[in-house]
Amino acid sequence: MRISLYRLLSISLLGRFLQANACITDEDCDLNGVCTGGVCHCDTGWLGADCGKLDLRPGPIQNGYNLNKIGTSSWCNSIVKDPLRNDRYHLFVSEFTHRCGLDYWAPFSRIIRAEATNPVGPYEFKQEIVPSFAHNPSVVWNEAEQQYVLYSIGCRTEVPTTCKSLSYSCGPGNTLNGESGISVWTSPDLRDWTAHGQVIQGANDGSWDADVTNPAPLHVPSGSSASTRDVVLAYRGCPYNCSGEELINMASAGDPTSFYKRLHPQKPIFQEPSEDPFIWTDKRGNYHMLVHSLLPDGGFGDGPNVGRHAFARSWNGKWTFNNATVAFNTTVHFTDGPSVDYYRRERPNIFFSDDGIMRPLFLSTGVQEVNSTKSYSLIQPIGHGK
Repeated sequence: MRISLYRLLSISLLGRFLQANACITDEDCDLNGVCTGGVCHCDTGWLGADCGKLDLRPGPIQNGYNLNKIGTSSWCNSIVKDPLRNDRYHLFVSEFTHRCGLDYWAPFSRIIRAEATNPVGPYEFKQEIVPSFAHNPSVVWNEAEQQYVLYSIGCRTEVPTTCKSLSYSCGPGNTLNGESGISVWTSPDLRDWTAHGQVIQGANDGSWDADVTNPAPLHVPSGSSASTRDVVLAYRGCPYNCSGEELINMASAGDPTSFYKRLHPQKPIFQEPSEDPFIWTDKRGNYHMLVHSLLPDGGFGDGPNVGRHAFARSWNGKWTFNNATVAFNTTVHFTDGPSVDYYRRERPNIFFSDDGIMRPLFLSTGVQEVNSTKSYSLIQPIGHGK
């Protein structure tokens, strides 16, 4: 039987493609799945040949925390389920006072708490948690201390009634604005909070991470074999006054209110420029991170490919940054409205199932539309398979 040259070439090219995309270890599947028979079998919520893409689905256009109609902007947010009520969810949000837009996040940002009856929202304002300047809220439950812990940046700053930039500092690392330095607050009920001050500071020197911001905590249960420390913190560092590349480092402490030790003084955990880390562990005990990518096809309105995934077997081990697959981009589809291609989409945060399986349910981000000075907090569902 004769086989045409075209067919032979097609078979050869297909074989090379399959070989190039075949997995050998679970690392080839971003640790978001298991490699079996040369194929990645992705965990719930992840897609692609290497399981590096979030399975994002359309959701309602009325979601998250969006007060743009009355001129109020918001940005980063953290979803927390109410510990006593199954029909209550809390959203901790950076909201900007005096109708200031995203360009004036410092110093007009404050941290507020909003509520909804479901994770996707829409959420309604309930209370101010930390007055301006306060930004980058991330809330986690600490099992050992039996309390919630809020991580943020900022310091008490009197702001004018008109939107304008101010030169001020909240500690070492930055004299231009208050972004450097991470503070901790604790609460038994998500409503009443106690301040504990800064737990990690920047530095007035030439270190690559002199400017410290974007806290991303992970509280490992006490006695866990996964770590010798109870509290892990990823953060974004850059040189003094953020005069150079933005990169990711790790820190750790024995408890959430202690001073944190920076773990990689010589170099970041991976070389790709990034900010806004969000860190978690999966059901197999692997470590994962979503970041806002500052590669040329992402950045601050420079391109659509803003979300990237990194992974490791140990939080202080070797981290691998997936620069081949985009975890999420700036396009969002809605069930009851047109799709939107956002100008900026940053500050990723995932809300997981509480059944021990760690199924990703929702992705929350800050978004800014094209030709708009305003911003808001958007929440999008994550799918659960085909």
